[in-house]
Amino acid sequence: MNAWNRVLWLLAAAAAVAGVTIPLAGTHVTLPMLLLSVAFALIHGVRRYGWRTLLFFLIVTLVVGNFFENLSVSTGFPFGHYHYTGHPQLIHVPVEIGPIYFGLGYICWQVANTLLDEADSRLRGSSGSVAGRVEVVALPMLAAALMTMFDLGVDSIASTAKRIWVWERGGGVFGVPYTNYLGWWFVTYVFFQIFALYLVKRQPASASVRTEGRGVLAQNVLFYGALGLSSVPYFIGASGDMVKDGASVSWGGHAINETMMTINLFGMVFAAFLAAVKLARNDLALRR
Repeated sequence: MNAWNRVLWLLAAAAAVAGVTIPLAGTHVTLPMLLLSVAFALIHGVRRYGWRTLLFFLIVTLVVGNFFENLSVSTGFPFGHYHYTGHPQLIHVPVEIGPIYFGLGYICWQVANTLLDEADSRLRGSSGSVAGRVEVVALPMLAAALMTMFDLGVDSIASTAKRIWVWERGGGVFGVPYTNYLGWWFVTYVFFQIFALYLVKRQPASASVRTEGRGVLAQNVLFYGALGLSSVPYFIGASGDMVKDGASVSWGGHAINETMMTINLFGMVFAAFLAAVKLARNDLALRR
């Protein structure tokens, strides 16, 4: 195991330990874990794709994510009507939001990649085959669904309870409108699809996907599972006080935490479990 691989395992393990311990004190640890994912994605991505390809993914996620976030704050499309409370901001959006799209997006891409037998390594030059045309769409769709699973399990806590952002007209999911989740899937699908097409058509001839076996994929699965699992200790340790959404509708804090935990257990954690089972069975199409 080389030094960079040890660093990746350390980062994934740190996320796992933080996710299951710190929330017991009632502290919401998702934001620090997401910021940790940025460093993880930079290292893992350069090792898997090379710096030019990873730089393309970074730019696409920053541009697409910030464009649609600012568009929605201004117009309500595609997420709904909301505003952020934190600063400093890039136009209307806190500066950390773009890097979070990158870090979390990369991890979700790799978990989807694991579930689809390292489809990224087969995308280059695959547009001429039926299987290739399916994978170039299926991988972005699944990665976007994994991103949306995350948002479904955290948004009501972050917005209604913590008021990191505020949904001005409220919504049925503990103060969050359903349009938010449709928007999350759409926006993340857009940048994942652009990246998939880049791997098919525009990746330099000298570049390739570096496949190194189950360990480097397991790091992403561990990180993603830890993000979902952190809602369990948070449910145990967090306050259950009543809170109000942006439309002044009251919600029970305990009910929010319990529901988000349940969503994460049967969403993110279960998806990570499926990916871990696939890795444990050595069921990947490409074995190294």
